[in-house]
Amino acid sequence: MPASENAALESRVDREKRFYNEKGGTSYHTIRRWIWRALGEFRRNDEISSFYDPSGKIVLDYGCGPGYRTGYLIEHDALHVTGIDISEGEIEQARLMAQQEGFADRTNFLAADAHATGLPDHSFDLIVGDAILHHLELRVALEEIKRILRPGGRAVFLEPMWHNPILRLGRALTPSARTPDEHPLTTADWDLCASIFPGFRHYEREFLSIPLMPLNLVLPARAQRRLARWVRALDDRVRERFSGTRKYSRLTFLILE
Repeated sequence: MPASENAALESRVDREKRFYNEKGGTSYHTIRRWIWRALGEFRRNDEISSFYDPSGKIVLDYGCGPGYRTGYLIEHDALHVTGIDISEGEIEQARLMAQQEGFADRTNFLAADAHATGLPDHSFDLIVGDAILHHLELRVALEEIKRILRPGGRAVFLEPMWHNPILRLGRALTPSARTPDEHPLTTADWDLCASIFPGFRHYEREFLSIPLMPLNLVLPARAQRRLARWVRALDDRVRERFSGTRKYSRLTFLILE
């Protein structure tokens, strides 16, 4: 990588690290709570677990934060989990959680740059990440994932999509809820994934629910669940029949093999 590009990447990584080490002193948490409330029962992030099985595998929790997903992976019989995150503060929280929950002996947490993890080649059977790739220089990150993933292994990521104009407006109105270098994925990023991973596939969720999200700020929980069930079924049918709508979804699941 040319020196100028390397310097730009280092500057970007430093901004991300500062943001996540200092976010407790910003409006980040308040805005994020409102975002999660608006998503409500429409939120389908947890479906990421349907794309992998950690049982008996050496796993990398990529962008592990305070370690919540690490706990899930251990509970579902991962042999060992390494967690990496750019924030030293998040890593300390993850280590503390592992000690308190009694699985510190099956985990290892490292403050590391995902562009250059320092981990050995072909280290992991499974790599899992939730809303982390869109913080990174994607090509560099994907090449690093390919290097540390074992032959026959799988990497699974959940990432936000860029194309929906309602979501773009929402991001513009809530800048403190995200870092300045974030770039939700585009169809060009799907193409990039496919150029590096021959077995690449992607699956989308949450399209028709996007304009309905403000309703969750006023609807009671039971009504939210009923509406979400109806919208989910319709959403899946529309995406299947009209593939051009997929890029306007809120989420994309990336399967890298």
